[in-house]
Amino acid sequence: MDFRAEHDLEPKPDRLDPLVNPLGANAGVGFEAAKNLLLSSSAYHVLIGSRDSAKGAAAAESLSSASGIRGTTTPLQIDVTDDASVNAAVAHVQATYGRLDVLVNNAGTTGIASNPAAALNPTIATTRAALKEILAVNVYGAVSTTEAFLPLLRKSTAGARLVFVSSSLGSISQAADPTSKYYNPRGGEYRASKAALNTLMVQYVAKLRGEGVKVFGADPGLNATNLTGDAESLRKRGAVEPSVGGERIATVIKGERDADVGRMACFPSVLD
Repeated sequence: MDFRAEHDLEPKPDRLDPLVNPLGANAGVGFEAAKNLLLSSSAYHVLIGSRDSAKGAAAAESLSSASGIRGTTTPLQIDVTDDASVNAAVAHVQATYGRLDVLVNNAGTTGIASNPAAALNPTIATTRAALKEILAVNVYGAVSTTEAFLPLLRKSTAGARLVFVSSSLGSISQAADPTSKYYNPRGGEYRASKAALNTLMVQYVAKLRGEGVKVFGADPGLNATNLTGDAESLRKRGAVEPSVGGERIATVIKGERDADVGRMACFPSVLD
């Protein structure tokens, strides 16, 4: 799909405004992070990364027409589990902009929404299937997408940022502490994926040290999204609205958490 033919807000390749590509941004925390940026400044152009091109286009249109929007946005079809899709997205960004300033790895899954019964009554087979599904998106997808976009991040003219949206549930020290609220046996597959993502984040800190790319982990907290297929039950557990989580991610993108570069930015502190 040629997004330039459908959206006249696509900037010219020589545009020097911050160019942000949040993945998994057609709904939930990713959508709200994009909205926060677009409301905050006319300087931002946000590419709405979405596996479903129709949902991505609808999200971009919704953001563009929202009251108070100052920045610009266009959709970008990308399935982080499909190398061909990732490569096509990179080629589109390269051809249209020639660079990328911020990559936000926000695409994620808990595996619960796709198979809630298995989550309640796990077996060896369902556990293996859930782990494969979760790792494919949360870990393999983040790595392959990051590697594919790194050449464009290195061409940034605004100070490149690489953000991994993760979770305190991936903290091994918290999971091993009987006094921690994260000390429980539930959601092992998801928690393992976030522990892996946190490790990858610090590896990219070391890999990109000296190249001018600021690397962050960012935990938006528990949000009432459809990630588990039941937003209302999350609200009953004290989840905040996605707009709150989106704002938290946006603070990292805007540079308001630069003191925490190379670490997991939680709110209001950091997680080691």
